[in-house]
Amino acid sequence: MLPNPTTLQPAERHTQAPIPTPPTTKPPQYPKYLYFAYGSNLSPAQMKTRCRINPTHSATPLAIAALPHWRWLICEAGYANILPPPGLRVANQDSETAHKIPVSGSEDTVYGVLYQMDVGDERILDGYEGVDTRAADAEAGDGVSVSIRPRVQGDGSYNKWFVGADVVKWLDGAEGIKAGLGDGKGKGKVPVLVYVDENCVRLSEPKFEYIARMNRAIRESVDLGVPVGWVEEVMRKFIPVE
Repeated sequence: MLPNPTTLQPAERHTQAPIPTPPTTKPPQYPKYLYFAYGSNLSPAQMKTRCRINPTHSATPLAIAALPHWRWLICEAGYANILPPPGLRVANQDSETAHKIPVSGSEDTVYGVLYQMDVGDERILDGYEGVDTRAADAEAGDGVSVSIRPRVQGDGSYNKWFVGADVVKWLDGAEGIKAGLGDGKGKGKVPVLVYVDENCVRLSEPKFEYIARMNRAIRESVDLGVPVGWVEEVMRKFIPVE
């Protein structure tokens, strides 16, 4: 009869043959939401240069989506920004200056490209967007649910918001994603991460270096399915053709 391993002395236990365990590969970590790009990250080419941990996934466009009643602009920082609809605004977003931002075209919506972000690549993107990772937690009294806006913007250039977006068109390779979002068939609201600058809400001109990047983003996103009519009506007010 073999001895019970639990009755052996420590030295004897170390002589027992270890039970082999199969090798495991840690799968990539993905959040339960997609990233909604509306500025220069509309360009998958730019996303590939930024998402260095898992670019195959993080830089692959999955869908064209829309944020109804949001407003697209180039703000005083010289970069793209979006303004939430009334009732979903905080601080400067509800100022007299912000009220002057025109509705985004006849459709009154903002179009964007959705990506599935590896958690590590999302952290990298936070750096590019200038997110203040030490910013204080938001409070319910701010007027926006903390599930939408978990933190205040702090000293950051942009803040992270989590809202629902309408999918206009799923792209090739998104079959596995559709099953886990919306109603399970790719319809209905899809949870997305979007970077919002809560402080810069004044209409302005783009920085010179940003014009070329936005023109590339426009070309690539239109090829994917962003409506060219909306681009001409909204984006071209700020971004000259090169």
